[in-house]
Amino acid sequence: MSIYNKNNKFVSYIIILFSLFILVLFTSDKIKEIYENKDLKETYTLSLNDKKAKLTELNTLKNSLVNSKADLDKYNVIIKEDEIIDYIYSTIESKNDRNGTSSINSLNISEPIKTELWFNETLITINIRVANEAKLKEILDVFLWKKSKYLFYISSFSFPYWETQEKFSVTIPLKILHK
Repeated sequence: MSIYNKNNKFVSYIIILFSLFILVLFTSDKIKEIYENKDLKETYTLSLNDKKAKLTELNTLKNSLVNSKADLDKYNVIIKEDEIIDYIYSTIESKNDRNGTSSINSLNISEPIKTELWFNETLITINIRVANEAKLKEILDVFLWKKSKYLFYISSFSFPYWETQEKFSVTIPLKILHK
């Protein structure tokens, strides 16, 4: 019986090894697929996270552009000389009161120049006589106010600071960008 047991054990070992070989042979492809799928899932997850971050960045940029649309509409105006002259004169006249008056000596509006930012740039030079510094500040505040009808910029500006108590003349160089 011992021979029978030895042969039986040997046959059992061969059957087990053969079954393991078959198992490895048929399942190795599936195991490789599982590991490939895990690697692909990790790669896609990283790619998805990158794209979500980019989407978040683009959404915040979009929201900031939507919020600044009102500011952009200020540049989307067509400048008409008569309207801008009326606006400037009415603005300065509205600031005249018992604390002092201001009067415009001259007003020059240049021809629009195309800029590298695809806007037209018009230079407006106002030579004005003001009663005092406070009145000058009021006028400048109105022209440079963000909610005014036109967005003006001052490229350079000088005036006689604390040198006089009487009326003085000032040149205000305004710049406006438009389409």
